[in-house]
Amino acid sequence: MEKVIIPKTYVENIEAPLIFLAGPITGAPNWQDKAIEILFSKTSNLVIASPRRGVRAEIAPYIVTGDETYFPRQRAWERYYLDIASKTGAVLFWLPKKIENIGEKPYASMTRIELGEAIGRYRENNSIRFCVGSTGNFQDLDAIQDDLRVYAPRAVYSTLEETCTEAVRLAKSKKSYSKIAINIL
Repeated sequence: MEKVIIPKTYVENIEAPLIFLAGPITGAPNWQDKAIEILFSKTSNLVIASPRRGVRAEIAPYIVTGDETYFPRQRAWERYYLDIASKTGAVLFWLPKKIENIGEKPYASMTRIELGEAIGRYRENNSIRFCVGSTGNFQDLDAIQDDLRVYAPRAVYSTLEETCTEAVRLAKSKKSYSKIAINIL
């Protein structure tokens, strides 16, 4: 059962491991579609939450339908699925190089917040599940690697393939996929 959940779709029952694709969208390459292809090639029993709305035609058949009015905005959708994935599946952080200018908005600003939150949550509860990858040319990657080394020891994978492999390993290592209640507002 291969499924993809896109914003702002609410799916009540997720009966397979959930992987959330965390990483930049604006100014970044469409790495999410490539990650979906890699993840589905590794296992057939997987649900992926991808915050990128526009997907290639090859990914479209996997998109699930659900309640699109449940979440008041995309950030609520992201928080909801990030929380579930971090507890019962995996959050896959991919940190690619910026490929286009995005004006004055800082590149990957929400990704940096989400990664910082994952590191902080890991410090409090080391059962939080996340992995990080980058080709090495993400701004301030050395500082991120240092923070990971000190606060949430783990490898930073150098390819999307390796990062996907680790996300599947994390997601498959826990058998419970029960519904988790969180505040989305």
